[in-house]
Amino acid sequence: MPAPAHHPGSRPDAPEPARPGGRGRLPEDARARMWAVVLLIVLATEVAPMQYTLVATATERIGHSFPSVGSDLSWMVIIIGLVGGATTPIIGKLGDLFGKRLLLVGGMLLFLVGSVVCATTHDWTLFLVGRAFQSTSFAITAVAASLLRDILPRKYVTIAVGALATGIGVSSLATPFLGGWLSDTWGWRSMFWFLVVYTALLLPLVALCVPESDVRVGQSLDWIGSVLLGAGAALILLYISEGQVWGWSRPSAWGYAAGGVALLLVFPAWERRAKDPIIDPDLLKAPKVSLLLAIGLFSQIMVGIQGYALAYMAQTDGKVVNDAVVAGVAQEAGTTPDQIAPAITFHGDISYALGFGLTALAVHLMTWQTVPSMVSGPAAGVIGKKRGLRLPYVWSLLLMTAAMGLYGFFHGSWQILLPIGIVFGLATGLYYGSDNNLVIEAVPEEQQGIAAGMLTLAESFGAAFGTAILTSILAAHPYRASMDDGTGHVSTFDIDQVFTDSGWTAGFFAAAVAGVIALGISLFMKSGRTPATGGQSADLPVAPAKLENA
Repeated sequence: MPAPAHHPGSRPDAPEPARPGGRGRLPEDARARMWAVVLLIVLATEVAPMQYTLVATATERIGHSFPSVGSDLSWMVIIIGLVGGATTPIIGKLGDLFGKRLLLVGGMLLFLVGSVVCATTHDWTLFLVGRAFQSTSFAITAVAASLLRDILPRKYVTIAVGALATGIGVSSLATPFLGGWLSDTWGWRSMFWFLVVYTALLLPLVALCVPESDVRVGQSLDWIGSVLLGAGAALILLYISEGQVWGWSRPSAWGYAAGGVALLLVFPAWERRAKDPIIDPDLLKAPKVSLLLAIGLFSQIMVGIQGYALAYMAQTDGKVVNDAVVAGVAQEAGTTPDQIAPAITFHGDISYALGFGLTALAVHLMTWQTVPSMVSGPAAGVIGKKRGLRLPYVWSLLLMTAAMGLYGFFHGSWQILLPIGIVFGLATGLYYGSDNNLVIEAVPEEQQGIAAGMLTLAESFGAAFGTAILTSILAAHPYRASMDDGTGHVSTFDIDQVFTDSGWTAGFFAAAVAGVIALGISLFMKSGRTPATGGQSADLPVAPAKLENA
């Protein structure tokens, strides 16, 4: 393994990273063991999308168990992105300092504790604490990619990281069916117990069978930099997540964003003065890193909008919505639905509403999106090894953007959504199979964990921005009903949580705009044009001038 180089911004007298244990990389001739290790690591990272998929199926039922929380029920989802996004860079840095397998196992242990808390508690605050512990699933994925870089033979790194990016289908193929069955049969707590069992079975296997990285950074943790980065990210994510509810322009709301931006602006200034910066400031601003972070933000706006929109639209049932409105008005008027129905007129197009349950959603749409991504993720690694990672990366952004435009024009039936989903699945597989590999190629091994964490943070911002943009657009396109009381007086009212087709169309086009920006940025990339080396090129000495122009 090449010796780690001193990089711009590091102290020239800094000690070489310690290499305790001396395990190094897995031998190339032990392929069975090597792919078994990769499989264990990939299975460990499946908990990140799995907990999202499972919990999404039970949101309404969980709400019934905590009836007093009202609209605060959304915090069961918000807190995952908030805590996970804010802490992942710090956990990644701890992996650089103390060992990536150690942090992978520690993250799994915290996830296990959080799952137990969620499965057993009847207190809303404790439930949110459990969900906060589960947010370590973000860091598990970031640390896992860095670990694969350190322990695999270079020639297999890009392919393995590509497979890691899209998983093997446990979360995306099995859990949509499993979640509905568990919830219907034993209640929503059984899904958290499933996560407990899954993690408890996998945890000792990872601890015993996955070797530890021997890469260490010979420095202490920059606590001030960690607080500036984590707190700044948390405040901005909080504003993005809750701004629609609080009111975007209210000082009590945008004060969170202003505070977060201020902390993030102070962060690089502090890093230049810190004895042991959490990340090399010169490396962070180098185009080969900064462009990746910018593209990660805009690309995930598309992912955030698509993930929210497709499931929401497909599971909306137009007939059920209209019947519920008629029944509610009839109850208030003290009459029957049949008598009141002729007096009610609905305004807006909801022809997009497919009325799918979770199983139908998985069968008709999600499976067809997931399977192509499972193929294109490793394929991105193969292409990267032969022709460079920039090629699948740019193609992923082009296909993703095209899919957003197609969604905007055509989303009236599952037969149309299915082929567009295939395109989007291919795109996301290529994207996730390329982005972490591009970080591996760009960043020296002793800063791999923090760099992967910074990419995860940028992508968390993007997904949160995407959801916030979409919900703001939808709020301006409510589905409405009006009632004539028989005296010539007509009253009009919005139907809660139901939106017109024009709102979804505008949301997809907004995603396409974000995609065009991401694609435009990618065209300025100079990195990724040569065959990927599994990080070897990033571990070689780099002159400051070359770093700035990379």
